[in-house]
Amino acid sequence: MKVREWRIANSKSLRQAAEDFGIGAGKNPSRRMQRIETGEAPVDALLADVIVQITNGAVTLQDLNDTRRDWMQNARAEVA
Repeated sequence: MKVREWRIANSKSLRQAAEDFGIGAGKNPSRRMQRIETGEAPVDALLADVIVQITNGAVTLQDLNDTRRDWMQNARAEVA
């Protein structure tokens, strides 16, 4: 399950999800959460572990990797 799918299924706003995952501090946590959902922002190992734990495994490491890979491939295709 993708992070966005999990967030919507659990009726959470971008800000609420950011706070749940421990990234609620900072200038614009909703935008950071959005970037994670689209794959624009990479997820480091520690944050990935938190996401898997908070979602009770509904979002897996593979899901996070696939999201990032999809974004990178699309970004590359737009440049070419």
